[in-house]
Amino acid sequence: MVQRDGARLYAYCHDSVGIGHLARTTNICHRVNRDFPSASFLIATGTPYVPLFDGLASADYIKLPALEKTKAQTYRSKFFTAPISRLMHCRQEMLRHSVEYFDPTIVLVDKAPLGVCGEFLPALRWLRINRPNTKIVFGMRDIEDAPEPTIDQWARLDVVKRLEDTFDEIWVYGMRDVFDVVQEYRLPSGVASKIKYTGYVAPASEPRVPSKPTADGASEYVLVTVGGGTDGESLLRCYLDAAASRLSSEGMRSVIVGGPDLPAHVAHELRTRAAGIDKVEWVDFDPNMGRTIRDATAVVSMGGYNTLCQIASQNMPALIIPRTKPRMEQAIRAKLWSARGVVEVADAAELTPAMLADRVCALLRNERGGVGHDLDFTGLERVSKRFESLLAAEGEYASSVRL
Repeated sequence: MVQRDGARLYAYCHDSVGIGHLARTTNICHRVNRDFPSASFLIATGTPYVPLFDGLASADYIKLPALEKTKAQTYRSKFFTAPISRLMHCRQEMLRHSVEYFDPTIVLVDKAPLGVCGEFLPALRWLRINRPNTKIVFGMRDIEDAPEPTIDQWARLDVVKRLEDTFDEIWVYGMRDVFDVVQEYRLPSGVASKIKYTGYVAPASEPRVPSKPTADGASEYVLVTVGGGTDGESLLRCYLDAAASRLSSEGMRSVIVGGPDLPAHVAHELRTRAAGIDKVEWVDFDPNMGRTIRDATAVVSMGGYNTLCQIASQNMPALIIPRTKPRMEQAIRAKLWSARGVVEVADAAELTPAMLADRVCALLRNERGGVGHDLDFTGLERVSKRFESLLAAEGEYASSVRL
């Protein structure tokens, strides 16, 4: 193994919606830290939910002022009354100066290669001029959006040119034979040559632990999760309208995780409704979602990347109701995985409470045979190997990329 005392990984983490980007970034830091215990990790993120995550001992973080998305590529302050232009300038300056003083060996940029509204570009420019040996990596989910909107957006923001000129590698957290980003997004050879498919990123599976019976003797449960909760209200209401009571009458518990971004008044209302249904447990946030998925009998979920990876890596029977706005990313992934027999999918636009209850009961009847698939979930191991390769190359040559 390559030994590089004092290696430093700076991770810019996209942060305006949900918690998935932070979860994936921290999982990467933890896995790399296992192989490189002397390395340092600094995460730059604006999400207010960092304190909710357990085990950040291997990484420190810079808390940027929080943003929230109002529509595609449009943001506002989540908490401050300051104009968005001032807030973005503040974030931009924090990012630029933090990369200078942290002096990273490797920079990992999550989801948005130039940052939210291009805010990370000054930091990238400074690194290329002043730290030419720093390796800069773009880490992207297997699917960004449907091809045409992605191609149009990347052309408008000049993303493809930046990928070609600025980044040393592009890590795609997926499999080429599931979704070929070069073909789908029509990427030029200069970008294609930088791409490394890592497989899907999911924490290591643990042996299933039988659930302890509750006071009424029920032990098995259906897990209902909507990720961060930003747009999960409709699914949660639909489940509480019929499925929760039907499963309860059949002796099955429901564990519902609302998510930290579910609007407070909605969370209060649905939490109160859940408390009135037998064998239903409501949780606002679960820092050990992988374990909760592992111990469930089946899962009902939206189609977020992290949740799907945890479900499939645990071979868990699941019904996925993906969102289709503002991006098609969840729906495309869910459809591709459904075609491989990994999950079942329902269309949110056609879903009714009775239909959802029927689909969940059918999933439970069919789950005894187990779930099989050919997806690769060694992403964290391969990311650590790429980290090792970049460290091995450090100092051997100056980067030839430029802004």
